Amino acid sequence: MEDGDFSSLEIRNSGNESGFHYFFDTGANRLVTDFVIEDRLRVSTLINVTLIKKEGEYSPRIKLWKKDKTKFGKAVAEEEMADTESTRQVKAVVDTGDAYRNFWKLINYLQSLSSVVLPDNRFRVVGDETADLVDTFVGKDKGTILEAVKLALGSSLTEEDIKLISNRKAQLERFELLLRSKEYFEAEKASLDKKDEAIWQDFFEANPWIFGYGLNLIACEPLDGEKMERITTGANIFTGAGKRTDAILRTKGYISSLAFCEIKTHEKQLLEKVPYRRPDVYQVSKEVTGGLSQIQKTVSKALSRIANQLHKFYEDDGTPTGVQVSTSKPRQVLVIGNLEEFKENGDVNPEKMASFELYRNSIVDVEIITFDELYERASFIVRDM
Repeated sequence: MEDGDFSSLEIRNSGNESGFHYFFDTGANRLVTDFVIEDRLRVSTLINVTLIKKEGEYSPRIKLWKKDKTKFGKAVAEEEMADTESTRQVKAVVDTGDAYRNFWKLINYLQSLSSVVLPDNRFRVVGDETADLVDTFVGKDKGTILEAVKLALGSSLTEEDIKLISNRKAQLERFELLLRSKEYFEAEKASLDKKDEAIWQDFFEANPWIFGYGLNLIACEPLDGEKMERITTGANIFTGAGKRTDAILRTKGYISSLAFCEIKTHEKQLLEKVPYRRPDVYQVSKEVTGGLSQIQKTVSKALSRIANQLHKFYEDDGTPTGVQVSTSKPRQVLVIGNLEEFKENGDVNPEKMASFELYRNSIVDVEIITFDELYERASFIVRDM
């Protein structure tokens, strides 16, 4: 939206039962996800606004971005910067330039809506006792606050623990947006200029703890502290161009076990849309069977190159890393789809759900887990922290 007239706007559900809401222009009869605050010949500056509904109120999520008008779709404008010590400190910059008036015009509009709750200098949605506790800590240094928290929750808690918990809760919120908001996912694709699977690959690379807490609650981590996506055949991590697996992890322990993961996307179909012969029998999709074949072949080829049941890892100079893994029957995981696929008229189709459950429970070697299940398992851990 770029005409500056907010009078025709109203808040509406995104329509996909995600719980996310956006503005709707009743005059133009279209959903408004982005507000143009500056429009130049080659580049526009936009603000993406997503509204999260909680207890009858809306909490806005705002993202500024630059659109390259010379490219098709939501292409993000890029600017090359010299590789100097000072520029290496810059992670991201979106300069509003002369558009700051329109920026604050939009913020003031959001503030004017009684149903939209914006943070102020003391933003909180808490009870009186919690508010009093916050007031007590205002102006205190980190050391004082940390000691108070240690006293309340245990002496082993560190500042790094608090940062870790805070970051994981933020990443969990991003996980939910990627999973349930199509508009947010498409905006991320445009912003990062990547395909669907690459968006999830990058997200899980940055958050391997989700797999550690998500796969049957066994603590896992990247194989050797490097990327999860690794080459497993050819010039590979075991025998040192080859076939890649989306994630290879190891369980934590004196001797680790391997876990191979194939990551698809949350929008891949779990079942074929047309019933198979009988109206209550559904067969799994080609995406599922293809993913199964893919990970089974990857694991088979990787292990065929390892002679011993215990495999040790070494640095390039021969120094032992201290990591040894058991190669006996490694775990295989396929992450694909979303169980919400089985929803019809607001409820679950029991025949579709049964067909899927019967199939995946019959697969012995590979665990099939959906993106929403992975999210809920990670949520269970994070929300209890």
